[in-house]
Amino acid sequence: MTRSYKSIEHHRNCHVGRLAKRILVALPVLAIGVVLACRWWLDAQAMQPFVAATSSLVVFPLSTNTPYAMSGSVEEPHEQPKNNWSTCSLVQINAVYRHGTRYPMESDYIKMQRTLHELQTAHNSTLPQWLQTYAFSYPQSVSELLAPAGEVEMEGLGRRARMLADRYSLPSRYSPDAFVFEHTHDISLRFFDNCPKYKAWVRYSTNMTIQTKAFEETSRALAMVAQLRDAGLHLPPSASFQWSQLMAVYDACAYVCNLPLQSSLFQPSIPIDYYECGPGFAISVAIAAPLLADMLATMTATDHPGSAAIAYFRFAHAETVLPLACLLGMCSSTSPLVASWTEAQIHHRQFKVSRLSPFASNLAFHVYKCGKNDEKRVKFLANEVEVDMPFCHEKGYCTLDDLQQHFYTAVAFDFQNECKL
Repeated sequence: MTRSYKSIEHHRNCHVGRLAKRILVALPVLAIGVVLACRWWLDAQAMQPFVAATSSLVVFPLSTNTPYAMSGSVEEPHEQPKNNWSTCSLVQINAVYRHGTRYPMESDYIKMQRTLHELQTAHNSTLPQWLQTYAFSYPQSVSELLAPAGEVEMEGLGRRARMLADRYSLPSRYSPDAFVFEHTHDISLRFFDNCPKYKAWVRYSTNMTIQTKAFEETSRALAMVAQLRDAGLHLPPSASFQWSQLMAVYDACAYVCNLPLQSSLFQPSIPIDYYECGPGFAISVAIAAPLLADMLATMTATDHPGSAAIAYFRFAHAETVLPLACLLGMCSSTSPLVASWTEAQIHHRQFKVSRLSPFASNLAFHVYKCGKNDEKRVKFLANEVEVDMPFCHEKGYCTLDDLQQHFYTAVAFDFQNECKL
């Protein structure tokens, strides 16, 4: 299936000044200093309309903390063949959305604040001048709340969904029967907290942290710590600077500003996401089956005019979006992700969290009726870009029956029994 996505507004490039570029070339990890100092960028971002990023833009490798506009497209948009869809009209939007950019969790904020205090207390005279008096521009009390940039991201998603509906003359007046909103209190969206086997085998198991701990001991990780300590923070050789402190700086960079970081800095979060929310463990992906089954069932309801909602808007977290994306076939991996992977292996992996589930990430099915017989066709979009469903290539599009047949195993998944210990 080809893609029909076209940006609604012009792409917004992130221009880095010449001096900043020279710093990034000469001392890659010193970019951490730059990102902590540039709170202005985040404030300015809140005032800008969202546009989908493409590979021509700077992409920020900040795992699930990547801004939506700077995450990069899951796939490159292509022109839509007109002959396949000229007789089609949209009848339903069926989507899952992650929340937009928010302030850090309270536990992360405390770690970030503690690391900053330790550095300023023990090594103030050697730190870069801007860092000697630096303070976070937001208080602990706003932890986990939606940031101004996140409000803009979510508003943009809603605005573009409304424009799509208007294009096909769908009703604009709200009613609870026509527009269904769900949130993470529902079992189908918070499956990761409702599966005892998943908690025991994955979340509370040492298996998930084996590769993370192994990475911390690699020469690559030790070099990252040394480079940040020496070139980035200007600490004396005798200074004690640990991996946990590097992670606190990484978190601060992700939340405070969004200039490009050295690519290796996003490696620490990869093993955790891969095993906890990705293909590292089969059950981490399988438990998203009830959500996919619900999406398929509510799409199938469009076969009965008048009884189906026009739109399903489900709001959740990265722990919801990532497993669903993998269940839909977007995270195939030829070999498990391990700490010993080379730079080339990391670069070419398909499971790229910053693209699959940045802030405000979304997975959506658009259901159309086409032709004289009102045949139902479906488009699948990831972060508002249409994505191929290879099992439908022969026709050039997918039908509801195609989806039901292909995802039969997911639909038949017995969540209660499979999650028993």
